Amino acid sequence: MISDPTTQDRPPRFLEAILLAVAFALAYTQSPLYFSNQNQYFLHGLAQGGLGHLNRDWLAQTRDPTPIFTALVSAGYRKLGEISFQVAYFLLLMWYFLSVRWLVGKLPKVPDTRPFRVAFAAGFIATHAAILRVASVQLTGVDYPWNLQAGVAGQYLLGAGLQPSAFGALLMTAVAAFASRRPTLAAFLAASSCAFHSTYLLPAGLLVLGFMVETLRATPHSGPTAFRMLLAASAIVAPVCVYILFTFGPTNPDIFEQSQHILAETRIPHHCEIDRWFDVVAGMQLTWAAIGLVLLRRSPLFVALAVAAGVGVALTLIQYATDNPTLALMFPWRISALLVPMASAVIVAKTVALLPPSRWVVWVAGAVVLALAGAGVWVIVERLGYRSGDDEQQLYEYVRAHAGPGDVYLLPVRVPAVGNGRGSISTSFTPPPRPKPGSNLIPVDLQRFRLHTGTPIYVDFKSVPYADVEVMAWLQRVRQCEEWYGGNWSRSVVEFDLKREGITHVIAPASQPIAVSYLEEVHSDPAYIVYRLK
Repeated sequence: MISDPTTQDRPPRFLEAILLAVAFALAYTQSPLYFSNQNQYFLHGLAQGGLGHLNRDWLAQTRDPTPIFTALVSAGYRKLGEISFQVAYFLLLMWYFLSVRWLVGKLPKVPDTRPFRVAFAAGFIATHAAILRVASVQLTGVDYPWNLQAGVAGQYLLGAGLQPSAFGALLMTAVAAFASRRPTLAAFLAASSCAFHSTYLLPAGLLVLGFMVETLRATPHSGPTAFRMLLAASAIVAPVCVYILFTFGPTNPDIFEQSQHILAETRIPHHCEIDRWFDVVAGMQLTWAAIGLVLLRRSPLFVALAVAAGVGVALTLIQYATDNPTLALMFPWRISALLVPMASAVIVAKTVALLPPSRWVVWVAGAVVLALAGAGVWVIVERLGYRSGDDEQQLYEYVRAHAGPGDVYLLPVRVPAVGNGRGSISTSFTPPPRPKPGSNLIPVDLQRFRLHTGTPIYVDFKSVPYADVEVMAWLQRVRQCEEWYGGNWSRSVVEFDLKREGITHVIAPASQPIAVSYLEEVHSDPAYIVYRLK
């Protein structure tokens, strides 16, 4: 009896895939808790999970834009603590790599040999490796390798750590499933990304549309298959749309329009305003994505992705012409967050396929993989990235040790004076202060306060609600902060307003102390002073 060599190779091939996925996750690294957008999206979950007194925070009581992610955060924190978030993201990074590996394995004229698989892993890991991003920042001041894995307008699938948008990795899995001729599963996976973050409604819809067009074009009598794809996607998307409509639908047209302008033009203009994010680098990213599409021209993926990209470009042009803030907040250009890293995978695969299938390729590529993984560990140990202002640490330690259940802290918050810089960059490996002067990015002082201390605050600029009336209330609170910190604290109305809003403590920069009778200094360090309302 002759044994099946494919069956014999399954255990070692599975182990190879897992080891390479682990190497990818180590080389990619992840931020410490809590970093950047995590301070927005972890709040509801940690408030429900019982961290400190966050259940009393104003923002934690607003409508939740990501309820499934919130439920996962709450359950993970209750069962395993904060380590669950780091483990979950590590597994998600592995999932992303395995999805790409699955996709590449289905490309035409790509060898299925160990030299190819290991060499591809080395090349693809290099496009995502933290150490190369650190080196780019050290040498040029800019994280250029980031542009090989991220889309335009600062949109991305993975990011620095666990957050709802990281489940965009399911879009990559969907493409791999479609390349494997499993269209219904592909539609289901693409739609599943929307369950974690509704910002994927449009790119997932474009992807499913492309899948259906290719299915109808390539296969005779494929109407029932296309219908099953539509049903599979709708089973996930319909509840998401109903939730969004009834939870975040317009209170009235005027308030809704104002809130959309606030989000698009004041809070996240670097994501929404084309004149801000489009530059030479963005043009090069789009060119890179186009090269990847051209290399797929003999694959069933070509038409599907070309349709998704084409409709995305058309909607982007419509948004530019109409300047519609709601369309801008749907991010029609977010499909590039999938197309760019996929182009990196395809280009690496086509290049590596030219190498001879010899043992020395395995050894050299394996050494590169180990080096990148080890360097990723070194980046974390030496804190070469994901750094926030160290001058905030003493403040956090004091508040965490002394905060009570009824405390609400007032932070020195203002609407930042955003520069006129163009383009979108990653600042994960850029030393503080971030962003640099003239950048069009938003400064985020004290953004970690809530989650690091477990203490409610009045408002901050980084974290924002999404329901129209709550957006208006958020901006009113920010403007109120500006008035308090920019005005005369000795006015009697200020003391009255602070107490009316439930504020118990006021934080001021050490360089701008507050001397009034109703505030008692309870902590000071080189960066900040904490006052308690008497």
